[in-house]
Amino acid sequence: MKSDIPIITIDGLSSSGKTTISKMLSKRMGWNLLDSGKLYRAIGYLVNKKSIDIKQKSKVESLIQNLKLDTSFGETEYKIFYINEDISIYLENEEIGVYASQVAKLEYIRSMLLPLQHSSLKKPGLIANGRDMGTKVFPNAQLKLFFTASLEIRAKRRFLEMKDTGKHKNLEEILKSLKERDESDINRKISPLIPATDAQIIDSSNLNIETVLDKISKLYTISEA
Repeated sequence: MKSDIPIITIDGLSSSGKTTISKMLSKRMGWNLLDSGKLYRAIGYLVNKKSIDIKQKSKVESLIQNLKLDTSFGETEYKIFYINEDISIYLENEEIGVYASQVAKLEYIRSMLLPLQHSSLKKPGLIANGRDMGTKVFPNAQLKLFFTASLEIRAKRRFLEMKDTGKHKNLEEILKSLKERDESDINRKISPLIPATDAQIIDSSNLNIETVLDKISKLYTISEA
């Protein structure tokens, strides 16, 4: 997919910092932000709510056809609408994350979502956050980033995130869950979690947010030259 609209893709491991950086980068640059993981969460949420078997392709396709991406006034991140209802607020809990992981393994769903993801490409630019943004969805992006961090640091980040939201979970459980998620994402046959061949690898283990943002700004400037 070719476009004159600039695109920065940010893929990477769970809790590697890519979502936080994506949000701050979109605000700094004034670009639109697509968090592709929320699309899989949306489908997971809807098939569960409507008791639809994810192998029923026609019914799932009908769900996807009724999904729309839009931004609120003054905001950069796309929200997800189903038949004109903003369902973004229902997509954050851990249970929906489990459904999303199952949905994301199905090739036909990933293919059906491509047109919707491509519809997010609007001026002045797009930050696309996910797991296959640079390899499959936007392979011609001007700058591709792949975030990583040590498993221990990612587990601690996730632990603190959950603690802040009142969702307490044992650190060892989180570490085990992240390790299993890594193995599942990296080894799946459909759109495995791997860096694009031309991606810049960013290890966020010991970097603060401002340092990462400055590094990305420099990389983007170089990519434009």
